[in-house]
Amino acid sequence: MSKKSTPKPPTVITLTLPENEDATLGGTLLVQRGDLARLHQFTYTRIADLSEIIADALIAFAAVEADPPIIPEAPPPKPQPTKKVAVPTPSAEPTVDVPLKKGTKAVKISHLKIVGGETDAAAYRQAVLLAGKLIDGKLWDGESPIRIDDVYMLAKKMKHLSERELSLFTLQDFVQVGTLEPDDAPEETADEPDVFDEVDEDSAALTIAPPRKTPISANGHHNGASDQTALL
Repeated sequence: MSKKSTPKPPTVITLTLPENEDATLGGTLLVQRGDLARLHQFTYTRIADLSEIIADALIAFAAVEADPPIIPEAPPPKPQPTKKVAVPTPSAEPTVDVPLKKGTKAVKISHLKIVGGETDAAAYRQAVLLAGKLIDGKLWDGESPIRIDDVYMLAKKMKHLSERELSLFTLQDFVQVGTLEPDDAPEETADEPDVFDEVDEDSAALTIAPPRKTPISANGHHNGASDQTALL
């Protein structure tokens, strides 16, 4: 059996004649078959000219089919470079976000301590706000440890001070600076003995020694001192 030849696709001719407001007559003629096509623009003076225009368009399209243009394949899209997102290294020590006038600053928890007065959660939140005011006032950078003796007393002290007025003070005027050394911790004092010790009556009892006998001479007089009583 003979193989059936594949039929060629039909030729499609599309004629477009737009309505022009002026006297110029023109149009477009698209000739297409398969993957090839050719667009022809033309002008004419009368309808009878269209047959000649279509014939010229078919001849030009045949020349394109005889030597079709080589269209290079589009290069594959270049892979977009992926941006490396820096993964923040988790800090070995937890931090607290101190609110500032512009943004926040992460401060290590060990750098903000309350050593006196109220130490509950509300007091610590107040301490965080005061720490932000110290940073905004350029007194503290958040990188060195500070200790607050009394949060609410410090809040009253700083309540009416502006950032400009804070610059007249030093950090030590408001908080203690540095870590708490072991020597700085309050020492437990042992009970000191009274100046005068109580006297145990039993241990302080007097002991009376028996009198010593003095030898008597032949004449009947005592030789030596009289009888003595010694207290030990």
